[in-house]
Amino acid sequence: MRPFFLVAVVCSTFLLVSSTSDARGRKSQSRLGSRDRQAPRSTTVAVRENQQRTAKDRAQSFGLPWAGTLRGATQLKVGERVFIRRPYRAFGTRTTVEYVRRAISETFELYPKVHVLSIGDISAEHGGQVSDHHSHQSGRDIDIGLFYKKQPAGYPNTFINATESNLDCAATWTLISKLAGTVGDDGGAQVIFLDYEVQGILFRWAKDHGVSDKRLERIFQYANGRDSGAALVHHYRNHAHHIHVRFRCAKADRGCS
Repeated sequence: MRPFFLVAVVCSTFLLVSSTSDARGRKSQSRLGSRDRQAPRSTTVAVRENQQRTAKDRAQSFGLPWAGTLRGATQLKVGERVFIRRPYRAFGTRTTVEYVRRAISETFELYPKVHVLSIGDISAEHGGQVSDHHSHQSGRDIDIGLFYKKQPAGYPNTFINATESNLDCAATWTLISKLAGTVGDDGGAQVIFLDYEVQGILFRWAKDHGVSDKRLERIFQYANGRDSGAALVHHYRNHAHHIHVRFRCAKADRGCS
């Protein structure tokens, strides 16, 4: 009887240990599986947080053009043929600076003999209010001089009023057209301010040189009357000697309005 009893005890002990080990194994596997299922969610959260940090780091323009600030600004630098009147106010968003630089460079390529171009203010390095302006606070506004048949006295240190007799319509139209070409792009042109009568000079020249009525209606308010609000270029007082270009908020600028 004793040998049989010992064998029974050994077998029972083996079965108990095996059962306990299996239970622990299943429990361990269950926990491991739980961690595996949670891992993708943790990774997704980490990626999302990283994307949010990246977007925040890329953000530059905050607030409104007339009540805003600027962070991580880009300074406009175009070349020797561009005179920046106040370099300490030549700071803007990446998209604003790049679109302006490209439009000016492409205009010079097409008209290599035109005179130096005068650039007014964009924003101070950190944005905020600056003298002589109500806007120009968030790095998305820029004042750009016009082109003339002959460089006027005092230009480019100051802006000079345009007339039918002195305005270089071909070069000025090209510059405006290049800026208008950014309308559908991220952070592209939102509105351009230019005196109504100067718009008329450019409108008539462009029409005489084969620019379609449809395109002119999209660009100049002059095509549909002073009260028209559909075009890109709008009349504004004291803008007979330069264009004021305002660009849209880029997608990365979450705090921009």
